[in-house]
Amino acid sequence: MVETPKLVLEAFDSGLLVDYVIVPSDVHPDPEIAERCDSDSVRLFGLAPEAFSNLSDVRTPQPALAVVHAPSLVVDERFAADAGMFLVLVDVADPGNVGTLIRTAEATGCLGVIVTAETADVLAPKVVRASAGSILRVPVGEVLLDEVTSIVARLGAVSLATTMDGQPYDDVEIDLEKPVALLLGSEAHGLSAEVLHAVDEVVSIPMHGCVESLNVATSGAVLAFDHARKLRERRTSPTNAPDR
Repeated sequence: MVETPKLVLEAFDSGLLVDYVIVPSDVHPDPEIAERCDSDSVRLFGLAPEAFSNLSDVRTPQPALAVVHAPSLVVDERFAADAGMFLVLVDVADPGNVGTLIRTAEATGCLGVIVTAETADVLAPKVVRASAGSILRVPVGEVLLDEVTSIVARLGAVSLATTMDGQPYDDVEIDLEKPVALLLGSEAHGLSAEVLHAVDEVVSIPMHGCVESLNVATSGAVLAFDHARKLRERRTSPTNAPDR
C-alpha cells in the first residue's frame, strides 16, 4: 500500500502494477490521479471518510492511497554492476530507519539495498512512507543472515562494516573500481562478531564531544554520501579523462 497523492502518482510511473486507488468520498480526487486511473484502466474507489482514515496508521492521512503489486525482493541481475555501493541492512528493526536508508540509497546513487529477514518489512506502510517513494525505484533484496557473506562475494563487492571502534572511515582506502557493500547493524546490538570477522574492512565515524554513536540511518548516510563523493571525484579527475 502506498499513501499520499504524490506516492500514488509515483507508483504509476514506477512500472509496478497498480491494482486500485482509494480516495475519501467527500473530496474530489486529484485530477492527475483520476486521469492516470482512466488511462491505465485502474479502478478508482471513493470510500466514506471515516473508513478511509481507518486504512492508514497516520492520524490525518492524505486523500489518496493505492494498492500496488510488490516489487521483487530477490537479489538478481538488477544488482549487477562494476562500481558503486550496496547498503546491507542486518536486522535493522525500526521502519523509519529502513525507509530512510532506502531513500538515502537512491539519493547517493547506490546500486541497491539488501536486507536480512529480521529487518523491518520493507513493504510495510511506515517504511514506504519513510522511503518517500524510493522503495518503488531502488532494487531491494531480502536474504537470510547466513547468506549475506556469500551474496556479497557473488556480487564481487568489497565488504565494509561500521562499529564504534573501527578505523576512521576517511583513513581507509577502498578500491573504487569494485562495488562496495556497506553493512549496517541493528539499532540495539550493531553487527555480530561473526559478521565483523567476515568483512574486508571495519570502519568508524570520528565524532566530537561525548557522543558514542550515531543513529544507523545517519551513519549510513554519512558513509554513502562520502562514497558517492569519491566516485564523483574519480569520474571528473583529469587522470580519468579520455585521451585526445
